[in-house]
Amino acid sequence: MFKKVCAIFLSFVIAFGFTFSSSLESYAYSRQKLNKSMQETAALMYKTIPKPVVASIGGEWTVLSLARSGIKVPKKYYEDYYKRVEKTVKDAKGILHRMKFTEYSRVILALTAINKDVTDVGGYNLLSYLSDFDNVKKQGINGPIFALIAFDAGNYDIPIDKKASVQTTRQGIIDFILDKEIHKGTSKAGGWALSGTDPDPDITFMAIQSLANYRDQKEVKEAVDRALKIMSKKQLSTGGYNSWGTENCESTAQAIVALTALGIDIDTDSRFIKTDKKGNKKTLMDGMMQFYCKGGGFAHVNEGYDGGGGSGTGLNAMATDQGMYALDAYYRYINGKNKLYNMTDASQTLAIGNNPDLEKKPNNDNNDNNNGNNGNNNQNTNQGNRNNGNTNSNINGNTGNKNVKTDNQGNKKYTSNVGGKKVTTTENKSATISIKTIYSGEKDGLIPENKKCVIIQFEKKEKEQIVGFKVSEKKQQYLYYSKELSKKSRCATYIALFDTSVEKEALLNMDNYEFHEIQKEDNNTDQVITDVTDSQNKDQQQEDYTHPEKYEITFGDVNNDKVVNAQDILDVQSILSGKLDLTDERQIIAINVSMDSKIDNGDINQIMDNFVAKKDYTIFEVFSDKKDDKDSNNKSSDKENTSNKSSKDSQKEDIKQND
Repeated sequence: MFKKVCAIFLSFVIAFGFTFSSSLESYAYSRQKLNKSMQETAALMYKTIPKPVVASIGGEWTVLSLARSGIKVPKKYYEDYYKRVEKTVKDAKGILHRMKFTEYSRVILALTAINKDVTDVGGYNLLSYLSDFDNVKKQGINGPIFALIAFDAGNYDIPIDKKASVQTTRQGIIDFILDKEIHKGTSKAGGWALSGTDPDPDITFMAIQSLANYRDQKEVKEAVDRALKIMSKKQLSTGGYNSWGTENCESTAQAIVALTALGIDIDTDSRFIKTDKKGNKKTLMDGMMQFYCKGGGFAHVNEGYDGGGGSGTGLNAMATDQGMYALDAYYRYINGKNKLYNMTDASQTLAIGNNPDLEKKPNNDNNDNNNGNNGNNNQNTNQGNRNNGNTNSNINGNTGNKNVKTDNQGNKKYTSNVGGKKVTTTENKSATISIKTIYSGEKDGLIPENKKCVIIQFEKKEKEQIVGFKVSEKKQQYLYYSKELSKKSRCATYIALFDTSVEKEALLNMDNYEFHEIQKEDNNTDQVITDVTDSQNKDQQQEDYTHPEKYEITFGDVNNDKVVNAQDILDVQSILSGKLDLTDERQIIAINVSMDSKIDNGDINQIMDNFVAKKDYTIFEVFSDKKDDKDSNNKSSDKENTSNKSSKDSQKEDIKQND
């Protein structure tokens, strides 16, 4: 009888899959919620990025996320994207970038995901651009990581490059990544980072993703195991991760992609299940889904982790891309499909076809044209293009000048209406100009080599105004006002990136500037006062001068939220790692606080030191000794047009020009 009871009991165990092992207790994210989240986010991506282009935002990661999801997408979407890629490659004659070779890796991944031939894109073999390892590693560890992922995605052979300084090989990449392990060869060894000695979750999990296929090598397995041990300890009680002190969606997304690549069950592996303050068990999926936005997509951070600026608490493009492909990775793992980056199945699994669900309007209360809260991560419904942030504007309309008067100083004034606002225009030639050229871009760098950064002081002006520089008769470039530099120089001080073709004499000519400031009329309507530098009637730009913050800059404030915090450090890190494009001139100036013609880890370190310890940036040393600076400067006015540079700055300008 006892045996019969036991047999019946065992049959129930087998039939219903009961388990006695607490170590296998599952906290799985429900498949119904997973499918709903994927469908909603896919629809959001499809609607907000209707025409993906070659770009880190609104481009390849969106295409890859959709292609690896198993969700049907109209064939035309992928085909049109491929045509745009082909045109971009042809127009660039194969040169997507001379410094960021992750551009090639990213495009290779997206094209592999949609089953396209990466060896013949408009006649160019994209793999060949990764065959010189000296190029691949120009970005530091991030370049080799994604090159290896790209090569393995389609199980591609690495082209032989007889002209390469160092031929790229899989083993060479693996050895490079292993050699970059933090504290390698010591008892503290484990994890990776772009800089510093603290293992960073993003870079560590990305490194693991690239090494996942090579754990049969003893050294690889040991390095991965050490990294997992450290990352287990770094996981937060929410189930998520932070980077640079900020808990965020993307770091946790990279963890999900890495662990599923290793075949680790994130729902049952106790190393990656934490207990929150209420005693609830939290998995990586819990950690990431706390950033999920109603109706689809992801925020970068939650309120309370944003440094007080609100940056990234709304729908965020980069977080949405990474959150979506992390969902793909989890979905593929629990359904026994190829891992996210193993795309050898693309010809069989790419889902093509009409999908009415993609046409549904996203129900997202936080969706503002799918723009994130920082100025760098925006998805844009305008054909997937992003504003490049340059400050050039076409001048249109006419001032309709009238009521010309002369003030006590002899300046002529007249009023007009621009864009519905009352404008007072003043001819002003009395201000003295001083300029400092502090750096120029360099070949293959993130700062364009045809740009130079110039500090401009108007020494007879003390208050902030919006200042435009006349590039041509119909085009002007706006300068960025710096409160920090103005405080140190004790006069109104501005900064801008100019084309190197703009001559010093033009910058010192007061006739090339226009000055705008905002005043309030008695009836509480905005009044714009414009100081114009010549006496002739001009076509005025219909510009909104009611928001001077558009023309202000704070050094270290990468996302332009008026707060320097950990989010800015994360953004620079994302730019250096290739996850985020650098196309905004204001952003370039804000980041390059080290003033050395390049954007690199030195800028990260200075921004971090300023954020943590309030240390001054190198750029402030331009005005470190005001007395000597003032004594040595030549000034420009109506009678005198010479540059304002200390001997130190003159030498620096000469060096940059020679470079």
